[in-house]
Amino acid sequence: MRAHPLEIRFPGTHAGFGNAFERLRSMLDEHHLDAVTRYNTELVFEEIVANLVKHAAPTDRDLDVRVILEPRNDAILLTFEDDGKPFDPREHLVRERPNAYADGQIGGYGLVLVRRAASAFGYLRTPEGRNRLTVTVPRGTL
Repeated sequence: MRAHPLEIRFPGTHAGFGNAFERLRSMLDEHHLDAVTRYNTELVFEEIVANLVKHAAPTDRDLDVRVILEPRNDAILLTFEDDGKPFDPREHLVRERPNAYADGQIGGYGLVLVRRAASAFGYLRTPEGRNRLTVTVPRGTL
């Protein structure tokens, strides 16, 4: 049985991100998720929205972000929609893990983490000029 989708709409700013993350956590509290599903859902939300705030915003205005959370029996479906610069994360090269600590760089691994937490990952540039990213987080798996 599916629960009704829940929507969070916010400006793509650091303050908007913080408020939206608190709303997400409150919504997740209502669904009594297992620890793995909860962690992965929060991780996906945090990584995707942090990238939107940092990279997608137009220079002349705040980014408009909308996230729909749809709890399902087998997964949590997250749909991220924004009016920022076009970006299809499926085309982004996956960084290899460094062989040694000294070879590593800080940052740039968010999409790697999202891909590991997700069972499905889709992107569409809508006719209205919005990015729509869907991420399916399976329940109870790593």
